[in-house]
Amino acid sequence: MNRRIVEVGWDEEQNRLICKLPLTTPTGKVRVKRNDQPIATRQIALEPNDLVEWQIAYRDHYGNPIELGLLLLLGYQQSLFLRDELTLLRQSVERQEVFWEEVASVTIETTSNEFAGFRLLWRKHPVLVQSADGASVRIEVRHRQRGVGFQAMVYVFVPLRNCLPRDLVGRPARPREQAIWSPPVSLIVTLVRAFAIGSRSHKNDMVTLLTGILDEFS
Repeated sequence: MNRRIVEVGWDEEQNRLICKLPLTTPTGKVRVKRNDQPIATRQIALEPNDLVEWQIAYRDHYGNPIELGLLLLLGYQQSLFLRDELTLLRQSVERQEVFWEEVASVTIETTSNEFAGFRLLWRKHPVLVQSADGASVRIEVRHRQRGVGFQAMVYVFVPLRNCLPRDLVGRPARPREQAIWSPPVSLIVTLVRAFAIGSRSHKNDMVTLLTGILDEFS
């Protein structure tokens, strides 16, 4: 398993989707935050309101479904989504014609403050936020790492109090420890919609993903 990919699966005993969120290998994809700042999970005791920040993906470099893509696929296989529900979701995505990536922009705010002879500026990134059943979804616009323009990135924020094992809270994380989280169906739908409004390319990918699932099990 690629360490940059969050493992997604189906819990046969509890009949639920699960995501295994790494707590001790902070990357650009998954890290634990407190008061919006990353924390050293191996060194300090975790608190119930600490948030696992997950920049979620939906396919790998080869076009195979991962993370959100697998959540949708497994959810449909296990009848968490009815066919009509996925069809309506796809139709909703297809109708999306306005995209956050195209209307939002990163701005620079000037100040009169200085530090060691340098003038202080603030770079502001616009963020859309929606809560969904014990977690929240954010769409953040930043400058593209490659090329010109902006890109929309989708994040999930999961409070540790909603994760297993319960004894995560009150102690530092153990080596290679993972938080087990069961995402509700409503949040998975919110994530699809977040990608759909994030950018035109994400919208097209969501249509392709949902169409592929519906066609595979028609």
